[in-house]
Amino acid sequence: MKTKLVTVNGIGEKMANLKRVEKRLENVEKWVKDFNQGSGPAQTMDNLNWLVGQTRMLGDRLSQAEEAVGNLQQALQTNNEILQNFLEAEDKVQDWQLYVTKLQEEAEDAVQEQKAESLDAQEQTDDGEEVGEGDA
Repeated sequence: MKTKLVTVNGIGEKMANLKRVEKRLENVEKWVKDFNQGSGPAQTMDNLNWLVGQTRMLGDRLSQAEEAVGNLQQALQTNNEILQNFLEAEDKVQDWQLYVTKLQEEAEDAVQEQKAESLDAQEQTDDGEEVGEGDA
């Protein structure tokens, strides 16, 4: 009698394992079917349509940015003309030119000072490397 029970239990376990395998296979088949539905020609067209839409939006943004840059350039040009007219009317052209020259010289001095500081830092680094090499 024990022999029959062992055989029945063994068959029962195999049947349970077979049911689990069948369920997993059904899940895989369902996943493959869903994947194939999402990757066919219709999905490719949807993707292409989305890309075309994104490209159009990007083109629109680029056009808007170019227009904004053009507007800024026009505003700068207009302001420059107004300034020139004011300076000429008030006979301040020479004063303006002296002021601009002074600003340029100050900017050049600042750049030269910055270069000198960076050279000093580089020399200190080089000096530090030489000391380190002698110690080794």
